Amino acid sequence: MTKEAKNEGIKVLKTVVLSADKGDSGQYLLEEISDYIDEYEEIFVVGVTNVGKSTLINQIIKQISGRGSVITTSRFPGTTLDKIEIPLTEKTRVIDTPGIIHDSQMAHFIDSKDFKYLLPNKEVKAGTLQLSKGQAIFLAGLGWIDFLNKSKISVTAYFENNIELHRGKIENAEKLFSSQAGRLLKPTVLKEYRELEKKEIKLKANQDFAIAGLGWFTFHDSAPICFHLPKGLAFSVRQAEI
Repeated sequence: MTKEAKNEGIKVLKTVVLSADKGDSGQYLLEEISDYIDEYEEIFVVGVTNVGKSTLINQIIKQISGRGSVITTSRFPGTTLDKIEIPLTEKTRVIDTPGIIHDSQMAHFIDSKDFKYLLPNKEVKAGTLQLSKGQAIFLAGLGWIDFLNKSKISVTAYFENNIELHRGKIENAEKLFSSQAGRLLKPTVLKEYRELEKKEIKLKANQDFAIAGLGWFTFHDSAPICFHLPKGLAFSVRQAEI
């Protein structure tokens, strides 16, 4: 987060990693920002949809006032429809803002009943895969990746624990996806996004291939891949984060 913010020209004072689901996160965050609170009249809470902004603010309110939840929270994007102002001190108020919607994230390509597959509510269990020549990995029914390596390689997958990664052969991949998306391969993308984009790129050792709003693969060996994902879905290649 610090690196990406700096790349966008944002001055970063501090980066704090926490979970909105943890009961003590509100108190922890208050302690971390205590040096800055009365310097500003307004503190804005900003982020993409479904990262837990309102949940976190409810924890802060509870820490300060002892009251329960006063801001509506939901798994569905766009629950906060307008900014909400909450007094923090006599000088400062916290402003909860509507979530920023990125239509290039996976949430916009699936039915809302399947959001649970995108939003981990407990620690993700990474899985390391040994891939031989000619293998493909299906990301449930959301798309698939052909691994074009000529020898065995190793990758580690970081996805929500309920997302099933199916292994198959490249030569059968298109036929299998066409016949099993929504059946064996679940969840799947909405019907209007079933025509997948195909693109070939090369990954180096210790790089991540990240799919927006879904998860990522860490490559321990260099290898070319060909991915088949919904058109308009964002992806990135970056230095391995873990």
